[in-house]
Amino acid sequence: MPFVLDIRLNYEQRPGEQGYLVGSVHFVDGSELFFREYLDATPEGVEKLMYSYHYQDGEKRLLFRYDNAMHRPRLPSRSHKHTKSGVEAAPAPTLAQVMEEFVQMCGWI
Repeated sequence: MPFVLDIRLNYEQRPGEQGYLVGSVHFVDGSELFFREYLDATPEGVEKLMYSYHYQDGEKRLLFRYDNAMHRPRLPSRSHKHTKSGVEAAPAPTLAQVMEEFVQMCGWI
């Protein structure tokens, strides 16, 4: 990807079949994606217990963030999206879907 300057990725094995994935991607326009996923491997597949995908511009201003942190006031869904205009319920995306969203937003593809 010619628009990526740097990628940092760390994975920690946790008790049982769980793991914690954390990373960041820095882009040519100064924007950055920070992500975290707490994962649990089950016989049915991998369950994402906790996640946060935070995308910000080169001035460190929020462009969007998906997460499933508890919210006050409560939202209709634990999964939600923060934008410049507020917070709205949103289904939990995959990391690939988040990357596709901002790459299209920036006009890189």
